[in-house]
Amino acid sequence: MKGTSDFLLLNPPERLRVWAGIAADQSAGVYCFPPLGLMYVQAYVEKMSDYVVDILDGVVGNQDYPEYEEKLKQYNLDIVGISCLTHSIADTQMTANIVRKLNPNALIVLGGPHCEMFPEYAMGMDNVDAIVIGDGEQAFLDIIKCVDQGKDFSRVAGLWWKDSTGTIIKNKEQKKQNDLNWQIWPDRRRVEYQYYFTPGTRSPLATTAITSRGCPHSCPFCLTYKKQYKIRNIDNILDEIEDCVSIGINEVHFVDDLFSPNSQWVLRFCDAVERRGLKFDWGYKTTIAGTTREQIRRCNETGCTKIHFGVESANNEGLDAWGKHCDTDDVHRVFQWCREEGVRSVAYIMLAGPHEKTMEDAIKNIDEMLKLDADYAAFAVFSPYPNTESFDEGAQKGLYPADCWDQLMTDPLCGVEVPVSWTEHLTKEQILDLLKIAHRKFYFRPKFIARQVMNLKTKTEFKRLASGALNLVKMELLSSKSHEAPV
Repeated sequence: MKGTSDFLLLNPPERLRVWAGIAADQSAGVYCFPPLGLMYVQAYVEKMSDYVVDILDGVVGNQDYPEYEEKLKQYNLDIVGISCLTHSIADTQMTANIVRKLNPNALIVLGGPHCEMFPEYAMGMDNVDAIVIGDGEQAFLDIIKCVDQGKDFSRVAGLWWKDSTGTIIKNKEQKKQNDLNWQIWPDRRRVEYQYYFTPGTRSPLATTAITSRGCPHSCPFCLTYKKQYKIRNIDNILDEIEDCVSIGINEVHFVDDLFSPNSQWVLRFCDAVERRGLKFDWGYKTTIAGTTREQIRRCNETGCTKIHFGVESANNEGLDAWGKHCDTDDVHRVFQWCREEGVRSVAYIMLAGPHEKTMEDAIKNIDEMLKLDADYAAFAVFSPYPNTESFDEGAQKGLYPADCWDQLMTDPLCGVEVPVSWTEHLTKEQILDLLKIAHRKFYFRPKFIARQVMNLKTKTEFKRLASGALNLVKMELLSSKSHEAPV
């Protein structure tokens, strides 16, 4: 069966996604991340068997569905796995419908966070034959083997599937594993890695990577699936980085929900990078709480160029509301350390949260954030995600129907509106104005512009800077009535 490419993994286009927090135009050209989840499945299947699995990524080039369908026609579509995210379930449904049209006998399997958080809804989607709950690597290989050997799926752990009568069978859960040493990291040669890039990319070739699965925190606004937090072996991570460097990828952004479980782990990571003599640019996401100056210094010494902090708010009321376990003194101290140690900083800020009751409150938060003197800021409107404390609170206040997400998950193409902002105190128009004000105040400052021009080192950076400037112009043209607006 080697080389038949009968097995296909799909990352759907992002044409129908619920753009909560930030407008679609604001993300276009800022990043294009490789589909790591699918790439892990592909790597595992091909390493552990003679089967060949292809990936077709509809996000690359912002493909529309006619274009994506033409590409799908090049495959047999016998067994198809589709990545499924809650905010992109309409795109998942469209993709499944196209696959079924092209091959009525295709076996269509969904996997990803939506299946873990909302399995009943995922299994109920049209043209879906099975869903994987948990890690997809072994499950997808087992599915292929069952089809190849003419067996049913009763022994595939973590699988929900339909038998010949249409009855849904729920198999036993996957066995819990305490580490990730079994993982086989993605082979980026098997995808068009040259088309992926990260925010603020310096190198012509960049990629993303993960060092863990799950998240140890329980933020009230976060939709992240709270499965067991597991972290990879440092040597295994660096083996992957060495492979990236060997094909010319010299910049890696770690996209874990939390890269640094503690500062000591980060120091061990930096020591290992140094021992190997690895030379690459890298960055990661983390929280203010627990970050130390020594950590930032060692990161800089081993190639880290940028650290993303989930600040969320620049005042203590907001920090408490978001459960950040730090105060404004802590926040200012960490950003000062970044400046003094020569690491670029990125501040993630949420706007128009439930605790901001007037425009004056919200703008004051922005003004306080400017005092951090971060190198970059990522502003997003607060959105009440389904199955979170924040969503339940808004539904109780009557801000939106409690079952709106249930309706959408039941019929992803029904067009029902779901909340993407908190309108208890501010109107949609005010929230959009706030988003524009935040970008103007931060990115139109002479100090920011001068810093960017002075620090330009590569053509790639110039292209990303130009793309960011264009997105700021698009932001000014948004209206709350536009389908692209985040409010």
